[in-house]
Amino acid sequence: MTRRQLAVPMVAALLGGAVTAAGMIAGSSGSTSLTRQQGLLAIDEGDQLTSTEIYERVAPGVVAVRARTVQPTPHAFEASGGSEFSISSGSGFVLDGDGRIVTNAHVVSGVTSVHVTFADGRSAAAQVMGKDEETDLAVLTVPTEGLDLRPLELGDSDAVRPGDRVVAVGNPAGYPPTAGTGRISGAGRRVEVAGGYVIDNLLETDAVIEPASSGGPLLGSDGRVIGITARLDPDTGFAVPANVARTVLAQLQENHKVIRPYIGIRGRATGLGVELTDLHAGGPAERGGLRVGDVVEEIDGTPVHTLGGLLAEVDRRSVGDSVELRVLRDGTTVDVSVRLEERPATIPAG
Repeated sequence: MTRRQLAVPMVAALLGGAVTAAGMIAGSSGSTSLTRQQGLLAIDEGDQLTSTEIYERVAPGVVAVRARTVQPTPHAFEASGGSEFSISSGSGFVLDGDGRIVTNAHVVSGVTSVHVTFADGRSAAAQVMGKDEETDLAVLTVPTEGLDLRPLELGDSDAVRPGDRVVAVGNPAGYPPTAGTGRISGAGRRVEVAGGYVIDNLLETDAVIEPASSGGPLLGSDGRVIGITARLDPDTGFAVPANVARTVLAQLQENHKVIRPYIGIRGRATGLGVELTDLHAGGPAERGGLRVGDVVEEIDGTPVHTLGGLLAEVDRRSVGDSVELRVLRDGTTVDVSVRLEERPATIPAG
């Protein structure tokens, strides 16, 4: 598929080509408040906008994010010692009129200060409200006084299909944003990232996402955000579906983190179920009596055939729930009860 990166002065000329929608995954509890606070872009359902119209509507709400980390040098406490500064850059967009901004979690991981620059050149210091490495999403807050906030509206990503056209908008340099057009090439993608996390259900697009542009919006033909871009691979563009983001952002606003159930296993699919290849030390599965080599056939009576399917069933439960696993062990079927815990910040490598 053809990739196109479009700088601001050329938007009107080059963005006039085709561009449409994309998305996946479901809405969630806690999204009502987000919906109430959004909508400043008021777009009627069913509107089909040109690429130029989409860009003109959303560009004022797309921001540049600059985050700084201060690290002492090896001799920081000696007379000749000092500190080293590390800068990370990304994009983001205004979520609501209360000064909340969405960006990538990796941009603000472990930072000491964050600044946001808007499309009109104004800038503001930001605070990290919460972040979720597992979906690479974070919410920042900025003081609203003196800022012309232009919230973007989250759309419904469930309707997205491969082949749908999209516009990816980023703000890598802190002045008028850039945009790229392309299509959705796949949905439900899985990518393993640093820290032992596997990000599921990603949208894949051939729209160019340049360095420091990830964290910006991926937009459908109605101008709504159907994904949040994440530059996880230099050769492939990915985006977290809007409906997944809606769930995560609501939890970040309420709890400053995302609380997920955790069972503590790794495994592989076999013809009989999921064979356990590793148990996280001290995790729920190990304490519940599961063993490496066990083959999980069912969870709470539901047959499982893949590790992803098993973990998806776990995700449907809550922290503190107990699940009943039907396990094939040394040719004998046994039942094992495992009490789910809160997922730790970092999943052990294995």
